[in-house]
Amino acid sequence: MKTKKWLMMVLSVLLVGSMLAGCGSKASDSSSTASGDDSGKAAESGELKGHLVIWTFFDQVKDMADQFQAKNPGVTVDVKMFPGDQYQTKLLTALQSGRDVPDIFDLERGYIGKFIDSKFLTDLSAMGAEDLVKDYVPYVQELGRSQDGKLRAISDHSSPGGFWYLRDTAKKYLGTDDPDKVSDMVGSWDKIIELGKKVAADSGGKVHLIQNAGDLFDIEAYNTQPWVKDGKLNIDPKWQTVYQTQLDIRKNNVDAKLPFMSAGWGNALNDGSVVLTSMPAWAGFMVDNKDDKAKGKYGVAKTPEGFYSGGTYRGIYEKSKNKDLAYEFIKYIAGEEWQQHNLEKTGNMPGNSKVYEANLDTYKSPLFGDENVLKPYYETVVKIPATKPDKYGEDIMSKWRKVAGDGVTNNRSYDDVVSDFKKEVKNAFPELNVD
Repeated sequence: MKTKKWLMMVLSVLLVGSMLAGCGSKASDSSSTASGDDSGKAAESGELKGHLVIWTFFDQVKDMADQFQAKNPGVTVDVKMFPGDQYQTKLLTALQSGRDVPDIFDLERGYIGKFIDSKFLTDLSAMGAEDLVKDYVPYVQELGRSQDGKLRAISDHSSPGGFWYLRDTAKKYLGTDDPDKVSDMVGSWDKIIELGKKVAADSGGKVHLIQNAGDLFDIEAYNTQPWVKDGKLNIDPKWQTVYQTQLDIRKNNVDAKLPFMSAGWGNALNDGSVVLTSMPAWAGFMVDNKDDKAKGKYGVAKTPEGFYSGGTYRGIYEKSKNKDLAYEFIKYIAGEEWQQHNLEKTGNMPGNSKVYEANLDTYKSPLFGDENVLKPYYETVVKIPATKPDKYGEDIMSKWRKVAGDGVTNNRSYDDVVSDFKKEVKNAFPELNVD
């Protein structure tokens, strides 16, 4: 997901949970949809005809629509784009009322769990969509499933991350800029701590190996057990190890202590005052490449565990009168043709494993020169646990990030952090069983 509003990934509208809890019956009683009854029917020649309305917060959907219309000149696709901080509220209002509802609507990773089990999303499995995602990256496929296992939304991309680095900086402080060698040097958190101590010492404390101990929140977020099981708060024991690692990183001067998305964080990415920055593949806009001055100057290495950041999913409104045509659109973006086009045009990593595999040895990105950048992403992204989204996970993760982040800053014990975290969760979600 390439966007200039990265913070959209962590935005959460407080109304979502309560509004969805009472939703379903009102919207399902309405037959009002965005388009007419005749859309999606094929002409005698087999040509698709009709009109679709898509709602999104993501500007690249316009290119999807253009490509789909070019292949299907009998179809018109009306893309309505809303600012990310307004989108959820507008969408929920439309779904609740059943008026002016789009045929297809987008859902971001940060809140898909609050929609995926609602009555507003069509069962795509029943329409044949299992075949569309049979070659997908496992985690990407699973994030579009409701708790009953049915496919209800599909993404056209994956959002893997890696350690980005300036090649000159890596050569100076790591002794190499070879991505495979760098990947091996940072293949575990223990290795990172030892290497970080060396970088800090060699630079007189002026250069750090990583941006922030908080990077572990992003990298480990989806490599742990779900936060809620059977209505009960579940704290994966792995978080204790992660928290201790964060304390060790901070204590040993391994991180630059730069807050996420701060001015200093962006500067370090571009000036080399930090060697490694954990970045999703779509975040190239953070690099200062004016007049191509960064061309070929970066490398990307694997992180100790694979991670992803963000992701945009598309579902069909359950009461749409244009389901067949809407499904053809979903079918198109899940296919290899669109995802190849998207990779070449934007650098967005595919959701379909076949597109990865077809480009592993050939795809190049301007920032990374001759490096086959799909390799480090693909080798890690296919190992990310495939987990269904739920309405609690992202909000609870944000609370853990805040409480544990404060704990790292103030060198607090894990037990104290957990105690404060449980209070936060209990206050926010009284219906959960919190020991």
